[in-house]
Amino acid sequence: MIAIRHILCPVDLSDASLRALKHASALARWYESSLTALFVETTIPNTDDAEFEDFAVAPAAVKEATCSSRAVRDVRTFVDRASCGTNVDVVVEESTHIDTAILESARRLPADLIVMGTHGRVGVPRLLLGSVAERVLRSSPCPVMVVPPHDTVPPSTVSFRHIVCAIDFSASSLAGLSWGLSLAEEADAHLSLLHVIEVPPELRVSTVVTDTNLDELRATFEAETLARLRALVPAHAAEFCSVETATAAGAAGHAILRFASEWKADLIVMGAQGHGPLERWIFGSKTRDVVSGATCPVLTVRR
Repeated sequence: MIAIRHILCPVDLSDASLRALKHASALARWYESSLTALFVETTIPNTDDAEFEDFAVAPAAVKEATCSSRAVRDVRTFVDRASCGTNVDVVVEESTHIDTAILESARRLPADLIVMGTHGRVGVPRLLLGSVAERVLRSSPCPVMVVPPHDTVPPSTVSFRHIVCAIDFSASSLAGLSWGLSLAEEADAHLSLLHVIEVPPELRVSTVVTDTNLDELRATFEAETLARLRALVPAHAAEFCSVETATAAGAAGHAILRFASEWKADLIVMGAQGHGPLERWIFGSKTRDVVSGATCPVLTVRR
């Protein structure tokens, strides 16, 4: 199982980051973790609109936080609003690059988990690279939980009843499974292991597939996939949570979101890829779709 010793929660004094802080504090209580709320005070106006629209310090907060001591008081008041029920360390840093400050703080602590909220940008601009949340997701040294502003989990009592863990059998998704199992145990939640079949089984075989054996081929492939998923579940998992396996067809990001919506999931866990250029592109084409479209928190885990 996983160990979470230190959680970092970047905040910008918005309702979105208040939701994230509530989730972070709940996790800190479950795992008896230290929790740090980080506020990045920008001292030079930043012209990158994505910084302000997606996560970073809200413009109003920047104007009020004219010095670190004032910023600390503002953040402490903000933390008190969250009624965390656990001790929260408040850190204020000055930087013109919000994502860099977050990543450096995560490495310095070191953080085992980053929990952050987003302001839920929609439309074409959401597809562009450059937002603080996305840059943190791409380069974080630890797993990242992103909490959307339209999160369906009640902010007053954060808990998880149904966790969907997307498994593509990569090292990152298997690392995500460890997190999914651990969180299901802590929250006494139902856990669904989901594998998305993006390439139809008939395209995987070298022989010509006729209509007569197409259904049989698909059924066999799905049965084999479900067996692989079941083999990943530790024998003792049934002692602390209920686990089911499932498959879906289609583009991975959309299929995961559809499954999570149909089953009213309140957390999605999935693997992110590594740090290389190609792996980062893969991250952008799949994980970003889920993070940007989910109505519940999304935890990304990289191996």
